[in-house]
Amino acid sequence: MEKIVCFGEVLWDCLPKGLFLGGAPFNGACHLRKLGCRPIVISAVGDDFLGEETLQRAQAQGLDTFAFGIKKGLRTGVAKVVLDDKGSASYVFPEPCAWDRIEISDSARAELSSASAILFGSLAARSESNAELIDSILSETHALRIFDVNLRPPHDDRKTVLALAQKADVLKVNEDELAVLAGKPFSPDDLEDAVKAVIDNTGVRKLCVTLGSKGAAFYDGRRLLTAESPPVEVRDTIGAGDAFTAAFIAGLVRGDSPQELLERACRLGAYVASCDGATPDYDSSILQG
Repeated sequence: MEKIVCFGEVLWDCLPKGLFLGGAPFNGACHLRKLGCRPIVISAVGDDFLGEETLQRAQAQGLDTFAFGIKKGLRTGVAKVVLDDKGSASYVFPEPCAWDRIEISDSARAELSSASAILFGSLAARSESNAELIDSILSETHALRIFDVNLRPPHDDRKTVLALAQKADVLKVNEDELAVLAGKPFSPDDLEDAVKAVIDNTGVRKLCVTLGSKGAAFYDGRRLLTAESPPVEVRDTIGAGDAFTAAFIAGLVRGDSPQELLERACRLGAYVASCDGATPDYDSSILQG
């Protein structure tokens, strides 16, 4: 069973219809678990009700929680979510919160040497202490380094994100993030040029771009591949990108063909977009074409 370390924020999405546990690393871990991997989430929660509920729900999802820190004096993270009429979300992340002060336990550190991959994002690096911890973790593992860019204003400094991207083996972005890292406006007709610009700017070897309803593209180090997203009726887009990332990572660490893993990732991302919430129940057979 492939071990995947997921570093970063665990938080509650505050929607008009209720509170939903999420955060990109947590969502990704839940999907990786469904896909037969062993995810290890390195994060932190507050010593409060939402923190207790986070641990209980993580365990109910089949996740190990030994790498979750409990931070006294800091609240469990929340995200205030606003959905537009197309189901797309925008976010506000009150700070400071527990995941701004992640620490790594000895037991979690011991897992790094045998991990197949480590997934980290840009949002958790908004605090200096987390950014330093990411550097430390990456220096201690030979695992595949996957950087899932997650630009959420005002935590979207281009210089910081480029520096993180330079530490990665694989970069995953959406269209807007591709434009930021390329340093120029993006249109689908310019996809190949934009991908080349990001590779030149970061030195990353592999780059995956999600294109919403149009699917995704993957530069695998030799060529640019594309896959279409199956048409669905979108309920909300929360967690769809995280589901895509999980399927993409699972395929990478298992050595699946680049075209096949890209197509499966598109199918899972589309399915989650057609459901309520970031981690709906499903059978892995939905990944089959």
